[in-house]
Amino acid sequence: MKINSWICAAAAMALVACGPLNEDTAASRIMGQATARIMGTPPPASTGLGITQEQVLANPGQFMRVNIRNFDQWDTMAQTGQNGRRVTWVNGNNISLTLQDGIMVATRGLPRDLMGAETAETRQAIRAGGGIAQRTHEYITDVDAISSELLQCRIASQGAEAIEMLHETHNSVRFEEKCAGEKLEFTNVYWVNARGTIIRSLQAVSPDAGYLQIDVF
Repeated sequence: MKINSWICAAAAMALVACGPLNEDTAASRIMGQATARIMGTPPPASTGLGITQEQVLANPGQFMRVNIRNFDQWDTMAQTGQNGRRVTWVNGNNISLTLQDGIMVATRGLPRDLMGAETAETRQAIRAGGGIAQRTHEYITDVDAISSELLQCRIASQGAEAIEMLHETHNSVRFEEKCAGEKLEFTNVYWVNARGTIIRSLQAVSPDAGYLQIDVF
């Protein structure tokens, strides 16, 4: 199956495939609730980590909220590991997401995961206020091979924007990243605070999994 393009519709924010492509802690629940998944099927409804809004706000850097847009599913993820600047987060169903400087570089447990990505130039362009970047994405194909796609991206500031996360208002600058390659096309959106931290983003995974909205606290 070849995926000819991904289209980010501004109104729907949907990802479209246009062609044939004994302590009750958060950590213990993450490890105890791993489930089997079949490629191409939605993830199960989250069993949750039992984390309250107050806990999220009181522990900055430990939790984030993620919305799997194609399945309209919000969930809390807890930080479970770090390798250099790459930080891995996991939810109660053992779906994991790895970010590097706020930009997604891998997922596990979603339909047709992002197996790996190189995104350093994107982060550099955001820090510079905009620019041009190359990134690579790797996926598992229908024949269980790794497919790598080189993407040319343009990052541009869309100006200041106040956003609300868990009933708190945050000032930010919004950036859009438009990427296109031989088989893929998508638009990511990032909201960056005054410290240069990406506090909210809308990032493409794959046509099967759609976009993730990621809120970092």
